[in-house]
Amino acid sequence: MVRTTEYAPGPPVVRAVRWPSVSEIAWGVASDRVAIMLAVALIVMTMLAAGPLHPVDNFLNELPRPYWDVLREPMILWPDTVASRAVALPVLGVTVLQLAYWHRSWRPIVLGTVGVVGMMSLVSVMKLGTNRGHAKHFDPDFFMGPGNVAFPSGHGANAILIYGLVLFLIIRFGAARPHIIRRLAYCIVGIALLQSTVSIYLHFHWFTDLVAGMLAGGFALRVTIRLDRMIPHGRTVEWWPWYGRKEGPLAAKE
Repeated sequence: MVRTTEYAPGPPVVRAVRWPSVSEIAWGVASDRVAIMLAVALIVMTMLAAGPLHPVDNFLNELPRPYWDVLREPMILWPDTVASRAVALPVLGVTVLQLAYWHRSWRPIVLGTVGVVGMMSLVSVMKLGTNRGHAKHFDPDFFMGPGNVAFPSGHGANAILIYGLVLFLIIRFGAARPHIIRRLAYCIVGIALLQSTVSIYLHFHWFTDLVAGMLAGGFALRVTIRLDRMIPHGRTVEWWPWYGRKEGPLAAKE
């Protein structure tokens, strides 16, 4: 048999699906055990940072800073930027766009956007609600007035949420081998530890700021993963606009 007509598959045929309601999404997130544990840990850390852990914060903040004049500026310009949004978001952006193109699906873009917006919203609300003074002022109290937004650490949240989301998407879409995934996980741990050490050394954050920021990032990451499970499979593929027609006729088959 010889095919004489041009082969143009077009967009995939996706069965009708029902999106979960707002109440179903809320219940799905509220019933996630890991999300509940992270939320409780974040609340407990906030309560401890308000007073009981002040001695720990003060002790670490008042330790001697060797080579301060030599290391301060290089640390600000290099290690402190690793977990900043200016560095982390482009990494996430390249990852989600590449995966979206490979799989012809909006799902990576949706997950990346929802995760980052959710994390930034959570951290911003906590910063404005606690008004904690910065470590450079040597006063760890909450409610210090407008302009004091040290708690929780946005860099700590970025290290877990943004880089963790990159790792999750790579795992989710099978974009790397297991040994590469393990190395990427070690890199995320290293970035979190490096960011914490640099922030404490530079008097940018209290110790509890960083722990709370990482818990907030972990909570946002877990909620994003949970939402991924509730997005109907195939639905985001149907949205993909760039299918088009293949160039030229399909080769003849016997």
